[in-house]
Amino acid sequence: MTKNSQHKNEICNRYAKALILSSSSKKELEQINKDFSEFCDLIKNSDAFFQFISNPLINSNKKSKVLNKICLKAKYNKCFMGFINILTKHSKILYYEKIFKEFNKIIDEENGLTEVEIITSDVLTQKAEDSIKKKIMNSLNIKIKLKKIVKKDIIGGIIIKIKSMMIDNSIRSKLTNFKN
Repeated sequence: MTKNSQHKNEICNRYAKALILSSSSKKELEQINKDFSEFCDLIKNSDAFFQFISNPLINSNKKSKVLNKICLKAKYNKCFMGFINILTKHSKILYYEKIFKEFNKIIDEENGLTEVEIITSDVLTQKAEDSIKKKIMNSLNIKIKLKKIVKKDIIGGIIIKIKSMMIDNSIRSKLTNFKN
């Protein structure tokens, strides 16, 4: 990991923690999470909006005023609106997606959830998903949150990532190992 990406990760983590600490209750935190998710979707679904917030020629005060109007119209939580204002004024608004991921990661950790990434070549059936989830929870004695990813290039099988541990039982890795 480069120093620049480490620095960016640290910045995003600090902003996420600050947002969590600034909420007054669990209910408000849930509302902020909902608002943050909607805000991310809004940016993702509007090229013009993304171009606006990423344009370096538009000063932070103008961006802040426009974002404040959008937040008011969307009826976002006041704490979240203040957070967006701070991100904009500190020129960190483009980190919104990474901050949101860190925000959810911290909340999950506080709730005792561990994110488990499952990579398959096809979409898992609900029965298979439940079975995998149950086996991981029972064998590691942890509560988990599944993140499902479909990648055709693994050909078949499954790759499971839990924190820094990876179990690669994909056909692609078996063919690669067989070739070597």
